[in-house]
Amino acid sequence: MNTWVNFTRRTDDPKLAWMQNELAKLGIESRRYGHTLHAPILQVRKKDWDRSMEFLYTIDNIPDDDEQFAGFECAEL
Repeated sequence: MNTWVNFTRRTDDPKLAWMQNELAKLGIESRRYGHTLHAPILQVRKKDWDRSMEFLYTIDNIPDDDEQFAGFECAEL
């Protein structure tokens, strides 16, 4: 199925923009779809959920404003 599912709801830029860029490099389509009180909602295709979560586990504990994400801006990919 080619449906979208929520992937992150509490991650903000610049980390979120960096994540979208990295997901695209992995061939995983993502989109911003709405906003919570904390941050934009990032969605991925349901078929890519497991691969997306494997990626997220590697960076989940890094703060959204960590210097390694500097220079990344919000952009729909």
